[in-house]
Amino acid sequence: MATGKEADVNLRLVQFKLGPDRRADAQAIADDLVPKVRAQAGCERCEFFGDDETGDYGLIVLWTSADAAEAAAAVIAPQLGAALQAAQATDASRRLFAVFEPN
Repeated sequence: MATGKEADVNLRLVQFKLGPDRRADAQAIADDLVPKVRAQAGCERCEFFGDDETGDYGLIVLWTSADAAEAAAAVIAPQLGAALQAAQATDASRRLFAVFEPN
């Protein structure tokens, strides 16, 4: 993890909305994409999360670097986009954050 001013680890946060009672659709997306993300170079951890009541779901991924995150995005983003389109997901967002450790 980072020490000092620059982060060595980056966190990708992907969020989207499927709507209530769409657990099966969310599970299908997770089953397909999480192993593919975990197989990308530089992936330290990938988890799928959700709230079945509100229908809000997403992925959180820790990457060894921003470069690794962006390289993986070139592979994974088209697949994720297709899955979200097929599931008629809305409000999709994808952000990359630096992870900081306390000094």
